This record gives sequence, C-alpha cells and structure tokens, in this order.
Amino acid sequence: MNILVCGGSGCIGRAIVQALRWRGHRVVAASRNGNAGGETMALDFMQVRPPADWAAELRIRRIDAVVNCVGILMPSADASFARVHTEGPVELFRGAVLAGVGRVVQISALGVAPARAGETEYLRSKRLADEALLGLGLDAAIVRPSLVFGPGSAGAALFATLASLPVIGLPGQGRQRVQPIHALELAEIVAGLVERSGSARGIYELGGKEPLTYRQMLATYRAAQGLGDAIWLPLPMPLMALGARLAEQVPQRVFSRDTLRLLERGNVPVRNAAPALLGRAPSGLDEGLAVTPPRPLLSTRVDLALPVELGLRLSLAFLWIYTAAISAWLPERSGVLELLARCGFVGSAGQAALAASCALNLTLGALTLLRPSVLLYAVQSGAVIGYTLTAAFNVPELTIDHCAPLVKNLPVLGCVVVLWLAEAGRPSPRAGARRSAVAVVRPWRPSPPLRPATRDVPA
Repeated sequence: MNILVCGGSGCIGRAIVQALRWRGHRVVAASRNGNAGGETMALDFMQVRPPADWAAELRIRRIDAVVNCVGILMPSADASFARVHTEGPVELFRGAVLAGVGRVVQISALGVAPARAGETEYLRSKRLADEALLGLGLDAAIVRPSLVFGPGSAGAALFATLASLPVIGLPGQGRQRVQPIHALELAEIVAGLVERSGSARGIYELGGKEPLTYRQMLATYRAAQGLGDAIWLPLPMPLMALGARLAEQVPQRVFSRDTLRLLERGNVPVRNAAPALLGRAPSGLDEGLAVTPPRPLLSTRVDLALPVELGLRLSLAFLWIYTAAISAWLPERSGVLELLARCGFVGSAGQAALAASCALNLTLGALTLLRPSVLLYAVQSGAVIGYTLTAAFNVPELTIDHCAPLVKNLPVLGCVVVLWLAEAGRPSPRAGARRSAVAVVRPWRPSPPLRPATRDVPA
C-alpha cells in the first residue's frame, strides 16, 4: 500500500512510519521539515490548502490510506489548535474523499467527548476534527491513546526530568490516573488498522497494561533511571495552576494549564481496545522503559567516589557538631546569645532557642556520620537556608562582613546538595529487582484482522 503519514517526524509519527515500512508498505512521511519529493513531503497545516489541491497531491502519489498524527499540546504564534488540529486536517480529509482514498486513521486524544461545559481548547479542536472525519463517509478509524511514551516523546522527557529531581512536586496528592502506552505498540495498532481487510471504522480508546496514579508513574520513571529515594511534595492545585501559567511564558511545548486540566481529569480509557487490537496484553510502563530508557531533559545524577563522599560528610558533620558544641559551651563568648537576641529571642526564650539549635545541629552532625539519607540532606538544606535568611534579616551587617560569615553558607549548601543528589542517585534493591523482571516490548508484531474493539460509529 501507498500510505501518507502526516506528522511523520514526531514521536508517534516516526514509530508509525517505521512500523509500516517494516511491513513492506511504501510510506510518505509528511512534516514541516519534509521536501517535495521522494518518501517525504512538506506539510504545514497552518497554511490553508483547498481539498481539491490535496486530492491532486494524493492522486499523484497514488495514496491508498492516510494516517494523521499531527498534534500540539500548546498553541503558539506559529501553531494554533484551530488550524493544526481541526481546519488543516479537515481540508486533508475532504481531499481524501475527492481522491478516493480508502481509509483514514486519525490520532486523536483520550478524553474527547461530546461538547460540554469546561471543555479545553485542546480537546475541542480534536473533537471537531473527529466529528468532521466521521461525517465524511470514509472508512475512518479514530484512535484515542492515553499518554504516549517512547523514543522522542517530549512528554516522556518531561516526566523523566521531574522524576529525577531530589524533590518531586505532585499536583494535589498525585492520585490522578493515567495509563501510558508505548509508541511502538501504538504504531503496531495503527498499522493493523491500516491493513485491515474489513472495515476499520470506529473509535478506539487505547492504554497500556494497567492504570497508574501520577505518583506511581513518576516512581516508575525514577526507578527506570536507576535512582533511589526522593522527597515527594504534594502541591495545592492553585499553586500548580500558577506554575503552569508561568511555564506557558517559557520556550517549552508540554506543560500548560490545559495539560494540567487534562491530567486532573484523568487519562484512562473507558474500554481499552489495545489488547484486542494487539492480540496480546500491552506492555506496562516499566516494561516499555526497560526497552527504551527515559531520557530526561537534564540530568541531576551525581556519582561520588567513596573517599570524596566520606571527606564531604566528615567536613559537614564537623561543622554541625562544632557549631553545637561551641554554642553550648561558650554561649557568651561565641556571640550566639547576642545573635539570638537580635533575632527576637531573649531571656528564657533565648535559652530555649539555643538548646533547640544545639540539639538540631548535633543531631544533623551525628546522622551525617552514621545514617545519611535523602531526608537528612533535605532537612540540612532547609536548616542552612533558614539560619542564613534569619541572620541576614535581623543582623544585616553579617552579609557585608569581610570574613563573609553568612556568604560562606552558600558553599556549605552546595556541599549538602551534592551529597543529597549522590544519595538520591543510588538505586534501591527493590528498583533493581523490578528492572530485572520486566518483559520486553515486541514492536510491530503482525496481528490478524480483528473486529473493531469498540462500537462502530455510524456515518
């Protein structure tokens, strides 16, 4: 078959192009970076193209089927939801009707539903394209996958980055449900729909092996990177919404208020058609990441040689224990009582603050020597920042002292963070056991023709 794959340079599109070529089809990969001939084609849905022009192009290339994978998660000055998701594809679909193309597979989005209040612009643009395609009388398959991960996935790179941080922020409690599907298995499903001998018309919701909470998903990404424990920090949704608004102002195309709302409503198929279309159970997230390891946008991994780590821990422990000892034994001569008084702790309150500070410092020093952990280094970071800001606010002259008593806390904080990242980068035995037991994704395995796994949608 001669097949046009629109969006052939993206994560999903590349996987579909490879799957179809692996099966022996001639594939034209259309993208913004394509050229006018051969096995690629220039495509920009932002540019209006009448259906008659599309029909002529499709006839010249003798296209038998069209797969549309073009999609964006955030609009920009040169890519709007209306043009990229709705108007441009509909022009193509109408051209396919004029050219007599036999089948169209549209990669839509999970969560698309009849129009309702609160519908995001992203879902609305996908819905309008789906409805237009189904109304044309074509043999149309609407594929609505959950989160897609795999080589080149921008979403997977973001999740891998978030999961690699020593402190992982969770929207709310991180209980939002998702069911990620590997791009290679999605490509295998699409190839099967393109090749189906009978009608493929229908709407197919797709997901991986099983639903996960958002926190479980990030924990799986973290384990796949060989990382150990992290600090999980639940964040109120209004704060997450503010972060999404700010993220929209920086050059990235993944995190926005729309994508946050999509996550909050959940991303799990009502009826997962993947097992029937694959002829087997789809892979789980851990299995897929074992085959195509996640690639974070930036790495926070720190590996320290044992002598270096011991040297840093001994230095840090000495600092905490010495501070506790000198403050307890020489409170007047060390100046700690005067510092506490400047900070508002006088009399019995000063003595209590001194005792608490000494106890905290001694505990931090002892644990640094005996029981280092990510939680310990997180507390140490908070203590260093808290001590420094309190002293700088109440005794500002310490910030310009030529001996830099407060400024020296910055390299101390750096030392704590380096040890923290090194501790967080150590894989736990449980993570290693999980990685050794995962199965292998079997991409593009030919499947026999199957009935649509969900109810057909009448034209």
